[in-house]
Amino acid sequence: MPPLRLKSGNVHVWVVDLESAPATPGILSPSELARAGRFRFAKDRRGFIASHAALRQILAAYTDLHPASLDFMTLPHGKPALVSGGLQFNLSHSGELAVVALAAGCELGVDIERLRAQVEMEAIARRFFSPSETEALLAYPEPERAPAFFRCWTRKEAYVKAIGGGLTISLSSFVVSLEPARAELLSGVEAPWTLHSLDVHPSYCAALAVACNPAEISLRRWLPR
Repeated sequence: MPPLRLKSGNVHVWVVDLESAPATPGILSPSELARAGRFRFAKDRRGFIASHAALRQILAAYTDLHPASLDFMTLPHGKPALVSGGLQFNLSHSGELAVVALAAGCELGVDIERLRAQVEMEAIARRFFSPSETEALLAYPEPERAPAFFRCWTRKEAYVKAIGGGLTISLSSFVVSLEPARAELLSGVEAPWTLHSLDVHPSYCAALAVACNPAEISLRRWLPR
């Protein structure tokens, strides 16, 4: 199969079903295997292996390299990158799903979270969100509050991951929208960054932050190989 291609300004987001994706540790690096070994529960360990194996397979489809031969480096603040350069990518996984976002020539970040109600949403919001985001969250009626919380969380995390800020960026230093149909960076962030909601599954929230403006985003399903 010929390698997949990305044009400038295009973003491909691959959705990976970790339940059906093969956990193939043989293509992972020793450091990835060491990280996998630190998970206490077998399900979490398998999810890590399956998501990182899928990342390698997806990157291999664009670079025409063997998945095991891909070399990664860590940029300042912990953001991973290919040693060979060329493609920007980001990975996130939660529950039974993973998302892999790729672009050529622009930075990006992606985040996914499984929706769950057993979360101390108000306490977390007051600690990590801006005052206006917390106020907007608490204005939602109870049945709609969990989706609003995770929309806010994934949008903020996607941007932090995109810029490689890690723990050096306070989540309350910038403001995002919480509305279902309007994913926006409202303040604290300068252009060309934009936010986009990703409709990956009814039980998940996912968001993409990208410096391509405008960006042509293609959502795709990764089939196990």
